[in-house]
Amino acid sequence: MASINMNSILAKAKAHMGSASGQAKVDDIVNKVMLGSIRLESGGTTHTPEEAASKFIEVLRNSISSAGLSAGAIEAISDISHGSAHMIGDNIYIIDVFFVGDMSRPSLDESKYGSINDIVALFNNGVDHTMRPVHGLWHGKETWSRTVIPGTHFIEQAVSDFMGNYASEYNVINISVEGI
Repeated sequence: MASINMNSILAKAKAHMGSASGQAKVDDIVNKVMLGSIRLESGGTTHTPEEAASKFIEVLRNSISSAGLSAGAIEAISDISHGSAHMIGDNIYIIDVFFVGDMSRPSLDESKYGSINDIVALFNNGVDHTMRPVHGLWHGKETWSRTVIPGTHFIEQAVSDFMGNYASEYNVINISVEGI
């Protein structure tokens, strides 16, 4: 009867994994998993960066919906998408999540004040500035501009919710927000 020498097999496997060719093969498989070409499932679910981005978008949309914004405001900023994953280091990937569409809006007096360049930033951060309110027509109704708009901070809430509830499942180590 033949016997299997597991110690010998394990020693050879460890030696191969420690070699340059063994590590290159591991890196290649990990890259394929992370870029979505191959999906490995072992003892739990392995998620691609694209799946993590999609989950974050779901959390962000929920945060927007519960931020106390009007239906029109929610509709204006709910078209959210993500790009492709890019490797930036050893088994570290980055993927952009972004709002789609025209995020600018006219103001009551564009000749004097220009327009609102980024409604996402306006709704998230709010505004509190001292200026004379502007009087004008808005959607056919006479109105005064607001000089204080409280921020809803829905982006910060979404990041906190995602990192607290889904980061370990989706292997996300950081979410950085730029331009808001």
